[in-house]
Amino acid sequence: MNIRKAVRADLPKIKSLYFQLFEQMAHHEPNYMQKAHQDESFLQRVIAGEDQFTAFVYGEDDEVKGIAITQLQQSPPYNCFVPLKCVYLMDIVVDADMRGMGIGKALIDRVKTWAKENEADYVELSVLSKNASAAALYLHEGFEPYSLSMRLKIE
Repeated sequence: MNIRKAVRADLPKIKSLYFQLFEQMAHHEPNYMQKAHQDESFLQRVIAGEDQFTAFVYGEDDEVKGIAITQLQQSPPYNCFVPLKCVYLMDIVVDADMRGMGIGKALIDRVKTWAKENEADYVELSVLSKNASAAALYLHEGFEPYSLSMRLKIE
């Protein structure tokens, strides 16, 4: 198995992995998330590298077992932010039957390398607070909590 940039032929498997991700998110946050399919036109733009997106896949040929979607970003244009370059790790998904085998770590390592290659100052991501296994992986990989989002459901 290896990690490479996604190609158009990977689209069906990427869509399947995204469904798994959205299903898991709905499990963790049923009041705010629902099972869904990712928008195919968005995925096509990501694979094409538009809007500073890059997609990495873990696997061989059509055996894609994991994906990482990233986007190069700049700090917000406000005086209080230090002007920095960021790689935002938008989504990372490992096939349910392959979790716990180091694929997530390998994808994160590739994203870190890509960030260095693109002279980014840091990598950022968001994780649902109830997704303890993902949060534990990110902490183990050197990520630190930066911001906390909070919600109040109005009944």
